[in-house]
Amino acid sequence: MREIVDRVGEVELLKSAVAQAPSLVVMIGRRRVGKSFLLARTLGDERVVSFQGDEQGEAQHLTLLAEQAGRALIGSTSLAFGTWDDALRFFGEQATRAPLTVVLDEFQWMKSAQPALDSIIQRHWDTWDRDGLPITLVLSGSALTMMEGLLEPGAPLYGRATARPRLQPLDFRDAAAFAQTEEPVELLRRWAVLGGTPQYNVWAGPGNIERVLRERILAKDAPLYDDPRHLLRDGEGIRDPGTYLSILRAVAYGATAHNEIAQQAGVPTGNLIRKMARLEDLGYISPRAPLEPDGTVSRSIYEISDPYFRFWFRYILRNRSRLDSGRVDEVHREVLDDLDNLMGPAFEQCCRAWIQRYASEALTGAPQDVGSWWSRKGDVEIDIVGVRQRRYVLVGAVKWRKIVDTDVLGDVLEQQAALGASARRARLLVFAREGFTDEMRRRSADEGVELLTAADLFA
Repeated sequence: MREIVDRVGEVELLKSAVAQAPSLVVMIGRRRVGKSFLLARTLGDERVVSFQGDEQGEAQHLTLLAEQAGRALIGSTSLAFGTWDDALRFFGEQATRAPLTVVLDEFQWMKSAQPALDSIIQRHWDTWDRDGLPITLVLSGSALTMMEGLLEPGAPLYGRATARPRLQPLDFRDAAAFAQTEEPVELLRRWAVLGGTPQYNVWAGPGNIERVLRERILAKDAPLYDDPRHLLRDGEGIRDPGTYLSILRAVAYGATAHNEIAQQAGVPTGNLIRKMARLEDLGYISPRAPLEPDGTVSRSIYEISDPYFRFWFRYILRNRSRLDSGRVDEVHREVLDDLDNLMGPAFEQCCRAWIQRYASEALTGAPQDVGSWWSRKGDVEIDIVGVRQRRYVLVGAVKWRKIVDTDVLGDVLEQQAALGASARRARLLVFAREGFTDEMRRRSADEGVELLTAADLFA
């Protein structure tokens, strides 16, 4: 049986909710991020009714829910629910006999079929809560905007959730648990392709990245081959997936500002703002701004958030004709030849994540925020900056080179100077793929610059 990777906080939260029932848990997370798996592994199956919604109507949902509840609680499939009131009333009666957990997974489909469902749940929940019934109700969904809306002021369930976990993709170190290697460079290459989405790592299997690419991604019948397209077709609020595909392709190919994206995607600027907001809600794109010491945001760019989406748009979408005709070996060679160009941004992302979560405060200056910085003219770009108490406490350069020489040392010193007085006492870091020249080590020691490699990110 597959074990849960990371998710320590979420597991503790769910177990605490059950132990302290009555509890109302609203769990939010993108598709493929492992919500259903986490719930199944954490809650078990003893007096647990777990039901997953789909595109069917209310009557079909209630029929299937009754079957699940009958099997789990009374050992019979003869149970029937005519309304959601019937179902919730039944669960309340069951909770008077023994503790009960009810999971309504992919809740957005149930609410779509019955728009008043959150109001119906609110009436029953208030009774359960007042009476102290040992019942835990979990509402889980991947429609991020709708799920968040359940808890907003004015919504029926506002102020009632006792826990509201939000599952994010795993970071590069936790995602390494899916691989069969501890070699740092290989783990980073794998993360740059697959990212931290648990389902993608499961589909990929534990092999090296060359095999994963050939057998699990580039082969047209592989589950990873077309998943971004499937997700867009099924995404909340997406009625014209082709347009959204064009927007993501424009961003993936280097368009970062609204006007550039609108022009490359062929979408009017007025329509683009709403569609970009939808893609941001779904977790597929995100804005990134230079990290300023005072927290101001004067300008921002857009980028693809998920590593696998970046990979897919770069290598799969533009090569679909060749891949569909079976020319996998040809594309496979081209991807491997170009993969180092994908690794630069991915390595930067991993280095920033390492600073935020794993690095010692003595090394980094304990930044409160970590990001990157670039000048208005674009003549200065800094891979990593860290801010604490309105000052830069960290400046870093990241190079996906096997061996880094002193030219990078000069760059990072110039970048520190470009930030001015607020960075005068900042710690300086340089990251390399595997190592540094002897001269770089000598001069860095003289300048007080810390040198780190991919291996340090996993130490």
